Amino acid sequence: MVKAGDLKGRETIRKGVFSMITAFFVAFCYVAGYRLDRWDSLDFGDKAFYFEWAVATVVISVVIAVFWQAVDRVSRKWEEKPVQKEKVRKITRLAGTVFLFLCWLPALFSIFPGVFSYDAFAEWEQVRDWMLTAHHPVAHVLLLGGLVEGFFGLTGSYNAGIAVYSLLQMLLLAWALSSAVGFMAEAGVPRFWRMLSMVFYALSPVIQLFSICATKDVLFTGAELIFFLYVMRFLIRKDLAGDTKGMICFGAAALCTMVFRNNGLYIVLLTLPVLAVACGRKLIEYKKNTVIFLAVIFVPYFLYIGPMYRVLDVKPGGVEEMLSVPLQQMARVYKYDIDSLSREDLDTLYRFVEEESLSQYKPTVSDPVKQGFHREEFQTHKWDFLGLWIRMGMDHPLTYVNSFLINTVDAWYPHALIDGYRHGDGRGSYFDYRVAPPGEEKVFLRGLHDFYDTLSHDLQAQAKPLAFLLLSPGWYFLCMVVLFFYFWSRRKYGMLLSMLVFVFHMITVLLGPMALVRYMLLFFVALPVVLAVAFFPKGFEQNKEMP
Repeated sequence: MVKAGDLKGRETIRKGVFSMITAFFVAFCYVAGYRLDRWDSLDFGDKAFYFEWAVATVVISVVIAVFWQAVDRVSRKWEEKPVQKEKVRKITRLAGTVFLFLCWLPALFSIFPGVFSYDAFAEWEQVRDWMLTAHHPVAHVLLLGGLVEGFFGLTGSYNAGIAVYSLLQMLLLAWALSSAVGFMAEAGVPRFWRMLSMVFYALSPVIQLFSICATKDVLFTGAELIFFLYVMRFLIRKDLAGDTKGMICFGAAALCTMVFRNNGLYIVLLTLPVLAVACGRKLIEYKKNTVIFLAVIFVPYFLYIGPMYRVLDVKPGGVEEMLSVPLQQMARVYKYDIDSLSREDLDTLYRFVEEESLSQYKPTVSDPVKQGFHREEFQTHKWDFLGLWIRMGMDHPLTYVNSFLINTVDAWYPHALIDGYRHGDGRGSYFDYRVAPPGEEKVFLRGLHDFYDTLSHDLQAQAKPLAFLLLSPGWYFLCMVVLFFYFWSRRKYGMLLSMLVFVFHMITVLLGPMALVRYMLLFFVALPVVLAVAFFPKGFEQNKEMP
């Protein structure tokens, strides 16, 4: 018979081991991230690096252990109180949506008709010339480009269509964030935390800026957030499969996640087997609802990428988007170790990537290399490309590792300055705060415009003390890492499995062309919800009472 003292001792050891494992990972992000951000390279032969990593691991493990203990104390305190769940009415959710929308309006008037940047011009151009490709999500291309072109035809102004899109996006994002707060209310999260969450959503400069930005990532983030909330309901509340309406809404959220950004497909496809393994019996018990759920996801999706693509004559996207990591790795070898390459390997490399593009290699962004990629050559000689990549990697493994780390460091190092494009005029590229053609920028709130412009392009503003708490995607990522291991150490497996959505999302980011804030927006908007589950778990864990 195991004594209570022995069980307590084992639990203490378990928590200590998990805090060390978490600290080991977090310390690497800080120590390696600092060196990569400063020197664009990590010297794996430097003993000082390993010493700093070891010391940081010990220090950070203590900090994490203290934080986890504080979370435990708060959660135990709230477990002693009765959970006061609230039935969130439609009018309440509407009020939250309107509140956020009104709080974001000043941002819109700081750069009217809204930020039209990133891929917005390319998406509008596809509709204008009616040459659609799958490079960008076609659903978003049609929505954005259709509104801009449609209102231009009606009013003669491109600004009208951009403004309508901005207002529509603000409403949809505000509804998604209001739904997240409503989800917390339904689980009995205290009102003060929900109010803090609403204030964060309303006043965070990152959320304000992206609410008015015509990039595909915003609607995708809203859809993925709702998808994540339903994953939580599915894995923590085991009877969601019996809720026909809930399963339909869950399927719709998954479908929107898949169509509003191409990587959403992989996130959903990786999540579904987790649901199947964790709740297989419930899925079998409610076979009808399971079929409806899968039909809501896949029937419209296959109609979308099949008949709809053919009717619209959508051309395939460039395969180079999926080759960002290997192209960057080979380009880094070319730049720093070209003398080690044989004439034969150089000739093979030039067959796939133009020499000029290889010479323009930038550590933090793969676009310059991708621009010189020969798709046709790759399609007919894939094995030659793969063989070259493997040979170069075997000869230069640490160069490959450095390429991957520096290309992604801005996504996981909290003090990185998000400046992937490295503008030649010295201006940073944290946020692309401008109105590109065919829009015309109009400023109605000059002071706010100057504030956002400084935040977006002034590296010194981003480097101010504690600014990373609001601005750094790496900070939000590490917060999620600490919470992920917290749930694991406390055997809260339903929440642990739910957070695999963030793991799958992060994998798509790390394999992408560069690290940008818009790729990490989910971590910003989901953190209040995940923290609520950690601090106030009782209402989430009372399965059958949770609406």
